[in-house]
Amino acid sequence: MSSEESKIVFKHQEDLGKTFFSITDESIGLKHFRYTVDDYFSADKSIKSCGISSPVVANGIYAQWVTTENSDPNKRILYLHGGGYAIGTIRGYLSLASHLAKATGCSVLVIDYGLAPEDKFPVAINDTKTAFKWMLENGPNGNTRCDKSFISGDSAGGGLAIGATLALKDDNFDLPNAVIPLSPWAELDPVSEFYEINEKLDPYISKDAISAFKDLYIKNESDIKHPYASPVHGDFDGFPPMLIQVGSREVLLGDSKKIAEKAKESGCNISLEIWDDMVHVFHGYAPFLPEANEALEAIGSFISDK
Repeated sequence: MSSEESKIVFKHQEDLGKTFFSITDESIGLKHFRYTVDDYFSADKSIKSCGISSPVVANGIYAQWVTTENSDPNKRILYLHGGGYAIGTIRGYLSLASHLAKATGCSVLVIDYGLAPEDKFPVAINDTKTAFKWMLENGPNGNTRCDKSFISGDSAGGGLAIGATLALKDDNFDLPNAVIPLSPWAELDPVSEFYEINEKLDPYISKDAISAFKDLYIKNESDIKHPYASPVHGDFDGFPPMLIQVGSREVLLGDSKKIAEKAKESGCNISLEIWDDMVHVFHGYAPFLPEANEALEAIGSFISDK
């Protein structure tokens, strides 16, 4: 049975969804979305950063290092925020990044990758590759090569984490020690059966919203099934170990299942954790939500031997 706190989180997402769609003027709708999304994790006043953040330029890309007292400067996570490739900010993710840093003992680099519709596919992929290559050689304490590297992200950022790693693999470049997608949007086209199965269980994400953000992100219809944009179509031969965490209430649950199945068929070391009764990117409600704390600790355990 889920925690009492989860009921508060569910109601928060439900209310925020109503706020999102309270503006019907399409000409300013995206501005409203971008303003509102920073409230996504604000279900309780205890949800705040437990670390420090420092601005940095990662080879032309604005970013923030997020660290806590136990962060190893040579053990680094590149974190990619969610938001349908069109919204989301570093500021809105400083709390989640800090609790991820605390749970894993890593230093976390959150980047400001290009957003649609100003920057369409594959700008976010290229920005992620650029930032990852920079992160391998640069840490929070200066120009030092890292001992271990990881790529994580949520929602669109989760799909981006997988897609960018596929791109790095195709480039024959150094790969992260592991990839940790959280509630990933990994298939741009909303064709999964879970858009119907979980339609009334997911308080925040809908099939219509996914379709709208898809149209903002791609330039050509052929991009929809490009493996970097929709990693469910990717080749996972030689892919790093991967941990996927997703909530059972999510309409995006099918994306996680498809990725896990595809990766397993290729011999990838894949772990899929479906968290009962949890909503989209529940991790960001740490330390308020007990399940979020448990999930972050599970990530720490997963990467400890990678």
